[in-house]
Amino acid sequence: MVSDLTNTENKTNKVVGSEVDFKEIALKYGDANESDFVIQSLSTTVKPNEFFVIVGPSGCGKTTLLRLVAGFLEPSSGEVSVDGKIVDGPGSDRAMVFQNVDGPLLEWLNVRQNIAFGLKFHSRNNNLPFNSKVVDYWLETVGLESAAEKFPHELSGGMKQRVQIARILAVNPQVVLLDEPFAALDAQSRRLLQRQVSDLWMSKGGTYIYVTHDIREAVILGERVGVMKAGPKSGFLNIHEIDLPYPRDEYSLEFSNITRIIEEEIVNEVNKLRGL
Repeated sequence: MVSDLTNTENKTNKVVGSEVDFKEIALKYGDANESDFVIQSLSTTVKPNEFFVIVGPSGCGKTTLLRLVAGFLEPSSGEVSVDGKIVDGPGSDRAMVFQNVDGPLLEWLNVRQNIAFGLKFHSRNNNLPFNSKVVDYWLETVGLESAAEKFPHELSGGMKQRVQIARILAVNPQVVLLDEPFAALDAQSRRLLQRQVSDLWMSKGGTYIYVTHDIREAVILGERVGVMKAGPKSGFLNIHEIDLPYPRDEYSLEFSNITRIIEEEIVNEVNKLRGL
């Protein structure tokens, strides 16, 4: 489904998020031996309109899962499907926010033009007229109206990520993939953007799959948090339901308890790698 971005009267309507299904996924690179599978026998379903967070030890395949959903990679075996359709390449129903705050932005375009770039490309590919009011709307939504004419080199890291998020959400993807988008930011910027992403998801809709190494961030954001096993042959060790109201109270006993459980699971997986 492609949303009609030309109807600015409906621009605040919620996006209907897609179901993402991983079925017996295995992945190895090149001619690696069977023992060198990055992921093996991984199956789970991300529900429509869910905020699903993935955590786990370094190298366990978290980003790989996002790239499989985005269509940048193909599994060695098994299937990734979105709303029942097997993923066989990138599509306008899925969009990815990257960790790198500089790479995704076009340095010769200002903030307004960077947001418009993705929308123009999307509109052309789907035979829709470009509407600049959608760009205005997202500039306001992510709080960048005063920076609309600035170029990337004039922006802070947090502002660059807001540009990237606005450019992605402006095309109304049904699935939003976020690969440690705030890892390079200072603690204050991280907290502000965590809240903003959570608010955008709740108000605009869509299915979000979010990768992070920050366990507290995972519990702040996720309806469910999937903990991956240490690789090779990684998969999900456990998937936790986070039954806490938004916005999450980081100082509550319930928040501390679930954070501690997830941290212990990851530490145990890391210790297995070390032979401890």
